[in-house]
Order: sequence, then C-alpha cells, then structure tokens
Amino acid sequence: MVKVLIDYGHGGSDPGAVKGNRYESHDVFRIGKKIVAKLKQAGITVGETRTDDSFVSLESRANMSNSGNYDLFVSLHRNSAANMSATGMETFVWRKVSSMELNLANKIQSKVASIGFVDRGVKEGDFYVIRETYCPAVLIEMGFILNDEDNRIFDTKQEALVTIIVDSILEVLQVTPCSKNQYHEVQKGQTLYTISKTYQTTVEQLFAWNNLENADLIYPGQKLRVG
Repeated sequence: MVKVLIDYGHGGSDPGAVKGNRYESHDVFRIGKKIVAKLKQAGITVGETRTDDSFVSLESRANMSNSGNYDLFVSLHRNSAANMSATGMETFVWRKVSSMELNLANKIQSKVASIGFVDRGVKEGDFYVIRETYCPAVLIEMGFILNDEDNRIFDTKQEALVTIIVDSILEVLQVTPCSKNQYHEVQKGQTLYTISKTYQTTVEQLFAWNNLENADLIYPGQKLRVG
C-alpha cells in the first residue's frame, strides 16, 4: 500500500513566519489536515509529523519518514521575505534530477496560476527535511504570509489548492482514487471504532455519513458508508 508522510512545518515554540495573529504553523496545519483527509479518501496510507501545535525537531521529522518506509514526503510551509512585495508560490526539491519529486513539484507549480498565485517555479533548496529523507521529498511554500493578496488566495482558494496538491500526488504515485462512496458490511464483533481504523476515518465521520444516533445500535449485516 502506498504511504505518504505529510509534514506540517514548524509548530509549538517555533511558529514560523508570523503576521499579527497569523502563524505559519497554524496555516499549514489547517490546510494539511484537509490534504490528509483527501489522500485517505483516495486510499492512501497517510502519516503526519505532528498532530497538534507542538514542536517537532527537523531530525525527528526526517527520522519519522525514514523509519516509516514512506513512499513520499511532503512538507507544507508559508513563505516569508524581507521584501514586503514578495509574492507567489514555489516548490522546492533538494536536487533537480529526473525523479518523482521533480515531477511532483512541476505538476503542482503548473497549476498554481489557475487559482491566482504567482508561479515562482520549482527550485533547489538545501532544507534538512528534504535532504535527509530517503524517499522522494518536496517542500511547498504556499504564498507569502506578509503579502495580503497571497493570504487572500490562501484563504479563499484553499479547497482548490488542496485539490491541486492531492491530485498531483495521486498522479505521480499513479494511484486511482477510490470510488466516491465506499461501503462496509458490519461483521459480528465489529465496532465503529474498529471500522473507522480499518478505513482510516473517524467515529465522528461514520456518525455523520450514516446519520447514526447511538454507536451501540450497529448490527451484523448493516451497510455503513465508510468513505
């Protein structure tokens, strides 16, 4: 099964780029959770380098990828620059070689102009997390946090940006998304919790999809939507 690790940049005592009450660490976590959900819906096994607003070292992030034998590492960031007029979106690879990460970076950048971002292209960057991971890795800078227009695009076009990133990942991994709705027939002894873990979703989501009122009322043979 294909495995992707999503890296939410910064976190905790390291907020990353900041503009007023807006923190890079919060922005990337918010959009990253949506990316994770869509990848899981497509049948991808997804890991996350942090699950809350906590600090995780760069070494720990790379080690998580390497020890988990992931097929792809995607690090999410917002950009910052001394030049307040700096604008646009760019994707970094460690080295521009003919590889999966370069293919992914090109696919992402080829679509960003369609939602209003200036395309700053694919660049080489000596960033620890993409240099020290064994699997193909990219680092995505989703607009400049000090630029009001970039923030507007990030906020108002977020679903489209999620789709661009997810579709590009699926294309390079050559994964065909699962059918829009998946169903599971409840077996004896199964609970909503065990079913949610099987399909990489949550009990709360199963409640919502199936209009359930009580977790104890599921029964063998019942058909539940699970995706």
